[in-house]
Order: sequence, then C-alpha cells, then structure tokens
Amino acid sequence: MLFSIVIPTYNRADFIGQAIDSVINQTYDDWELIIVDDGSSDNTKEIVLNYVSKDTRIKYFYQDNAERSAARNRGVKMSKGEYVCFVDSDNFLKKNRLSELYEVIRLHKYPSIFYSSI
Repeated sequence: MLFSIVIPTYNRADFIGQAIDSVINQTYDDWELIIVDDGSSDNTKEIVLNYVSKDTRIKYFYQDNAERSAARNRGVKMSKGEYVCFVDSDNFLKKNRLSELYEVIRLHKYPSIFYSSI
C-alpha cells in the first residue's frame, strides 16, 4: 500500500466523520486510514467504529490522553504504507489529493522522503 493516513483525534465527534469521508472519497484508493483516539470522552469512538465496520482499510486505536504528538507517533508506528500523511480530525482532504501526491511521487521516482503542506 502506498499511503498511510494518520488522523489523531480527541473529542471530535462533530468533525471526525467529515475527515474520514474525505479519505474514503479519494480518487486514489491505495491507502489505509489510521485513527488514533487520544482519550476522547465524547462519542468519537462510536462514530469511528461505524466506519471501521464498513471499510477494512480503516483502523482505530484508543490510548489514554497523551496529547496530539503521541497520537501521531503511535499512528506512524501502526502504519504499513510507504508514505505517511497526516490529517487533523477537524480537517479534510480534497477529493484528488492522494492522486496528486501519487503523481508527484511517481514523477520523482519514489523518493524516500516527500513533504507537502498543501
């Protein structure tokens, strides 16, 4: 798999669905989505598990609150993709974002490291 998308989240039940949908609706589909719940006390878990039950590319991990960086780091450790992308749980990806990234990576002959902030 080419992309591992990591979403750290904490009490984002109102937004997490939009972030997940933006990954599911990508025009490029060679990805896994890793959601690391950093100790949410709202119904974030239930929302995410609903998605997990419908798409095997989505993985959910819960941890006691250790802050966003710890959640991102755990997501990286759990990832299996060649490239890791980060998305905040209150944000989303444009529908063709992974396709665009794939084209740049392919054009540059699959570099070891690639950074894009857009």
